[in-house]
Amino acid sequence: MNEQKETWNELRDRLEALGLKLKLHREQAGDTGAKDALEKIGRSLEETFDAASKAINDEAVRADVKEAGRLVAEALSNTLRRIAGDVKAAVK
Repeated sequence: MNEQKETWNELRDRLEALGLKLKLHREQAGDTGAKDALEKIGRSLEETFDAASKAINDEAVRADVKEAGRLVAEALSNTLRRIAGDVKAAVK
């Protein structure tokens, strides 16, 4: 769990650093359209996250995600079982 928290903290730190770099570039660009482009990107991201939020509340989407998760778990389980069998055979 601690490793997971460290990973999220690192992601946060990197995104903050990226945001500062983008802000600096925008300020250096002045009124060359970079500000408008970044605002459009920001609006697009907001719309994307809004759509994702709505999708999360859609029962059909939730069911599909649950089924996809089950299939991923099953595929991983089958793969690991096969690898274990290969390792046992190689050891013999």
